[in-house]
Amino acid sequence: MADIFDEIDEELKKDRAELLWARYGKYVIGACLFVVVAVGGHQGYGVYSAKQIEKAADLYHMSLKADDVISSLNNNVDELTDGYQMLARFQIAAAEARAGDHAAAQASYSALAEDKAIDPLYQQFAQLLSVMNAPADSSVQSLQDRLAPLISAAGTWQGLALEQSASLDLQTGKVDAAKTKLEQIVTLTEIPQSLRQRAQRMLDILNA
Repeated sequence: MADIFDEIDEELKKDRAELLWARYGKYVIGACLFVVVAVGGHQGYGVYSAKQIEKAADLYHMSLKADDVISSLNNNVDELTDGYQMLARFQIAAAEARAGDHAAAQASYSALAEDKAIDPLYQQFAQLLSVMNAPADSSVQSLQDRLAPLISAAGTWQGLALEQSASLDLQTGKVDAAKTKLEQIVTLTEIPQSLRQRAQRMLDILNA
């Protein structure tokens, strides 16, 4: 899961860019008074933005070290900048799953998946995680329906969505459907080698 959160950290690039601008922005020298005032106003905003980003980073990392990570993140999430806020919401859902509260984790991931303010890449990731962390008594068909858009769209999460869907097929005795999806995984090129190997091993077992 750490590697995935590293990917989510890319969402914070915008914050980092603003912080760099606040520190190293180029200022017009010798321009007219109007330009000087405008630049001064921008500089002031940059300093304010830098302080907000630093405050958000401190709150986020402090929350991760708290005894009750979920409560701490929930208490501080509204004070975080957009990038850290999204990452905090993923961390809350992951902490709920680790605590065995799969209903809460599913709800948290689903909320992220439906949040149009989030980059589609992370909406799709949240959708996948909502299935992977669903309660044991969840409707298999409902879970398959949630995976369907990820499977039909060739993208970052297609391979994992196919793997999860094949697993659900096996749970309901649909061996041929599972094999078809595993065979599709093997043909994908832009997926981790470990995922392709898992699919091939499972195919070998089913075909034995």
